[in-house]
Amino acid sequence: MLNPIDSVNQDITQAITKFSAYCKDIESIFHSSIECSSPFLHKEHIEVILNGGATSALQRLVPANIRKKSGIFFTNAYLADKVAKHIVPILRSGGTLLDPACGAGNLLVACSNYLPRGHTFLDTIQLWSQIVSGYDLFPEFIRASRLRLVLAAANHHMKDNNTLSDIDIENVFPHLKVGNVFDSESILQSQCIVVNPPFGYMQAPSDCTWAHGRIQAAGWFLEKLLLSAREGQHIVAILPDVLNSGTRYERWRNHILTLTSSLSINQVGRFDLDTDVDVFILHAVKGNKGPTRWPNMPQRYFNTNHHLSNFFNIHVGTIVPHRDILEGEQYPYIHARTAPKWETIDHLAEYRPSTHTVFMPPFVVVHRTSSPSDKYRCMAAIVNLKQKVAVENHLLVLLPKDKQLSSCKQAIDLLRSKKTNDWLNSRIRCRHLTVTVLRELPCFQIGIDPN
Repeated sequence: MLNPIDSVNQDITQAITKFSAYCKDIESIFHSSIECSSPFLHKEHIEVILNGGATSALQRLVPANIRKKSGIFFTNAYLADKVAKHIVPILRSGGTLLDPACGAGNLLVACSNYLPRGHTFLDTIQLWSQIVSGYDLFPEFIRASRLRLVLAAANHHMKDNNTLSDIDIENVFPHLKVGNVFDSESILQSQCIVVNPPFGYMQAPSDCTWAHGRIQAAGWFLEKLLLSAREGQHIVAILPDVLNSGTRYERWRNHILTLTSSLSINQVGRFDLDTDVDVFILHAVKGNKGPTRWPNMPQRYFNTNHHLSNFFNIHVGTIVPHRDILEGEQYPYIHARTAPKWETIDHLAEYRPSTHTVFMPPFVVVHRTSSPSDKYRCMAAIVNLKQKVAVENHLLVLLPKDKQLSSCKQAIDLLRSKKTNDWLNSRIRCRHLTVTVLRELPCFQIGIDPN
């Protein structure tokens, strides 16, 4: 099977070529400085280029559908610095650094703030050129990385008398290369790796042991890095939160644990204001005999051994409205638009035929779509009809084991509480609540304890 990271179609390649306009903008500033015999650039110009300039250019020059399709999201300066801080001691000691999906170099620029420097601008360029490596499939991004690292070095030597005319952009930072990092030996040669891998989905390769079908490309990329790394190497990665908390990726998490001697995560929240994806930072050291448990299962805020699954059977609604055939017995039908939060529903005007499982009230429905930015992570309602109800698959169904309306009301109080919000926001940051997570939700005793 073709390596998914090599699978870049012509539409994406043509769209990314437009990013070369950003490189030309930087180069024009270089040339202007050289022609005016001005030492370097104004500090304000450098700050704009280093902090947010590449991201703004990407959003301006490359269409959003192409960025999403190819999983290209540049790391903002704040998040990039959080990544760099994980490996400050290694960076300050001059340890070798690799970004295997470097884009326009945001992570490398952030790490350069902690790298050792020479006495002069050219000394620093020479030193960093020996330390820093990076790969990307697009030459426009590699060129931008080189230009921006030159500016990062210049930013530390503003009083140096050398000018930018001393720099040969074509040959500076020779270890920044166009290509697939997995076709090289660079992974083994670097003490630490920082990466914001491609987001989005891909088809699982035939040798993938933890999933089939469509998977998160970032999960596959991190696994491949760990498999390729040597013992003791540090890898710090920005990853979509679905890998951290999604039920489907439990086998991926267990597999990653077997490849590490230590592992920590730092939940970050939303990737940036323009990208509605929550992320976390993973810091792993390659090895074995490491942690046996994924480090994200919160236990604070509740002093109880009870979980929601002690008192409720939890299911996903069974009706897929645009796919299911309209046949079978007619039932009252509830879907996300007819489930107003916190209300008790004793009448449904909409009916639908169904041959799927239907549910006998009383029960609670919870909207599956849920964001950490919402006031309530669990938007819920009680269904209290006297007949079985068909439920859309965008709702989760909580059936009280004691079949009592009072237990449903207690569950609503629990789901509406700040404790539940806090627990869920530390447990799952992706945009859909899952049956597993609700089953794990800590709670005080509800209704009649079935045990």
